[in-house]
Amino acid sequence: MRARTPWLVALVVAMACLAAWRAACIVAGPDIDTDAYAHHMIARAILADPSDLAVHWVWLPLFHYVQVPLVAAGGTMMHVRWMNLVLAAAVPCLLFSYVRRTARGDDEARTPPDATALLAAVICGACPIAMQMGTTAQPEPLFALLVLGVAIAVERRAYLGAAALLACAVMLRYEAWAVLAAIAAVLVVEPSWRRWRGLAPEPGSPVRRWSVVAAPVLLILAWAVLRRPVDGQWFGFLRQTHEFAAGALNENGGIVHGVAASAADLLYYPVVVPVRVLGPVVWLAPFGVRRTVRQQGARFVIVFVACLGFVSLTWVMRSSLGLDRHFVAVVPLYATFAAQGVAVVAGWGVRVARRLLQADRGALIAGRIFAWTLAMLSLAGLGVELHVWMGFWRASIVRGWPERAALGAYLRSLSGAPTIFCDDATLEIESGLDRRRFDRHWADDPHTWDRVAEVARAEGATYVATWRRKLRGHEKAGPIVFRAGFDPTDEDATGVAVMRVAPDGGRFER
Repeated sequence: MRARTPWLVALVVAMACLAAWRAACIVAGPDIDTDAYAHHMIARAILADPSDLAVHWVWLPLFHYVQVPLVAAGGTMMHVRWMNLVLAAAVPCLLFSYVRRTARGDDEARTPPDATALLAAVICGACPIAMQMGTTAQPEPLFALLVLGVAIAVERRAYLGAAALLACAVMLRYEAWAVLAAIAAVLVVEPSWRRWRGLAPEPGSPVRRWSVVAAPVLLILAWAVLRRPVDGQWFGFLRQTHEFAAGALNENGGIVHGVAASAADLLYYPVVVPVRVLGPVVWLAPFGVRRTVRQQGARFVIVFVACLGFVSLTWVMRSSLGLDRHFVAVVPLYATFAAQGVAVVAGWGVRVARRLLQADRGALIAGRIFAWTLAMLSLAGLGVELHVWMGFWRASIVRGWPERAALGAYLRSLSGAPTIFCDDATLEIESGLDRRRFDRHWADDPHTWDRVAEVARAEGATYVATWRRKLRGHEKAGPIVFRAGFDPTDEDATGVAVMRVAPDGGRFER
């Protein structure tokens, strides 16, 4: 244990420095990831009407329900961001623990397992996109931790733990559905494979093994049953996901660019995104694939490959937006590949040095120096990329959304506690007002304005806070009493605004 202490100290120091970096971004300003606001707003809406399952839209529900107790206790998105800071640190720490237990110094350079584990953890923690998501209120850090937990549990045949973790994951992100399919395929194929290899059957009860499939499937079916009346069809939320992504990308879906372009799209997440988000260390990853499969286990790798295959296929089909953050759950695999790649390169260095120096001890030292020099140079390059990436990210946070902040300040200045109609989560949450003050009907739905008039007659003057373009055509309902963020060339259609609707529909003088 004493020999491992320096490695543990190095891990703690590295994770503490990265956590402090994320903390500096969190305190620099508001979360600028709009989807994070939507998730938090849904948790607020659940408390207002728990029976309204349509509020989840195309998203799976777990992340919303996880936030409900926090919101009920008075928590805010800032608390979610701080929790993600911790979760983002937990992922590389768990990876370090697993790689340290499974890595073997059986290469010619006799690379210490602790060194491989530390390198994997540092690469995983310092990946710029993983760092960025650790400053937001998005579900990526939680999902990455669940996927890593599933990979470890399945590889170690801890099926009940894997069932619990995967059941959570399939209610968090759709990538976990691919993991479920991959694990089911492994459980079907493995008995025949073991017989073909002349191996003994896997010990343990089949019921225990298949629980890792049964538990998630039951949850998925339960969610589909609950959503059926809301969507009007089975798994309608999947169709809505595809339609939203295709519409946002102006695509019709399917393999729309031809075979060659689709083949290039298939390489987007396995190659292009890793090069962008891991930069100078990604070249080490191909060398460590075989060693990772052999040491950390085929099942461990399959879980991550299932996620990678899912995001690649949905990108080809234009059922996703192709965001870098979809790669976060796969970062631990690439980090392990890269760390094991160092051991492989070190072995090559030893063999070359042995031929040149004709001395085993000198060759061992020279090979290690060569490999670790390359590793440190690659890590230094990753550090530079991380500095640039997080510098841009922090600058964006500092700039924030001045027009949204100004609108929030205006809403807080209103006397009394009038109802506020607001269909934008960023405006609602940035205001800092009590969630019960808001009615979340869409401003561009004509029926909403009937409700606005009813509330105004029943409760007195009410307010509509939204984007200015959504108020066009409704000027007769009341005066616009606040506006911000306008383009002088098109002031009627840009920026945010607040409209006051009086009980009698009359004009209001500020």
